[in-house]
Amino acid sequence: MMKRKIKYGVIVGLSVLLCFPSSLRAQEKFPCWEFKIFGGFNIGGTSPLPLPEEIRSIDSFTPVLFAPHASLEVIRRLNRKWGVSVQLALDHKGFKVTDRVKNLHTEIEMNDEVYSGNFTGTNTTRIHNSYITLPVAATYRIDRRWELHAGAYLAYLYGADFKGSASDGYIRQGSPIGEKTIVDKAAFDFSEKQKPFDYGLLLAGEWTFYPRFACRGQIAWGLSPLFPSDFTGVPVNMYNIYGCLGITYRLN
Repeated sequence: MMKRKIKYGVIVGLSVLLCFPSSLRAQEKFPCWEFKIFGGFNIGGTSPLPLPEEIRSIDSFTPVLFAPHASLEVIRRLNRKWGVSVQLALDHKGFKVTDRVKNLHTEIEMNDEVYSGNFTGTNTTRIHNSYITLPVAATYRIDRRWELHAGAYLAYLYGADFKGSASDGYIRQGSPIGEKTIVDKAAFDFSEKQKPFDYGLLLAGEWTFYPRFACRGQIAWGLSPLFPSDFTGVPVNMYNIYGCLGITYRLN
């Protein structure tokens, strides 16, 4: 009886030893978990969709010169093709735009006085917001080099900067036929009026060009308006629509 137990034990032990190397090889080819660092730059804009008729022309558009994206990503591989990705990211998003507007309802400050009404003239807006972003996405590996990500994100606004100026025009207080006031140069600051959270959809593609390095491009399309519905300084819903291009480094 003892000999039989020893025999069974040897067989089980040999089976484990034989399977162990193959299990290691399988893990090397197909890790259950992956950890990546992603760094890049955001380019895009915060815009109403579609553009309202009050905006007659766009004279200039300039992306913010420093709008980095940095994130730590964890991927759970479900099989050789599919997985689930979670990121924790720091995002800077913004741009500067100058446009000509007619009868655009807004609030401006001029000569230490606040005017609320319909402005006609030149409007310059500068946005540079900072977010802590949590994207969650499904991943699909097409082959050894290409991978796709599709999902959603939730972002918290921890640094708000939404400022601008109005010039070379006039404002009619209260309504389009209200009292007319000439505007040579006025300013506005709606930074603290923005909503603290943003959410939207995320789509990304990644191409591996070296064993641990890959180039990634992604688009984050906001679905939440930048301002609450009861804020009248900006009469249209504005959404964050930004692309990001950068490099990922796989840690394991």
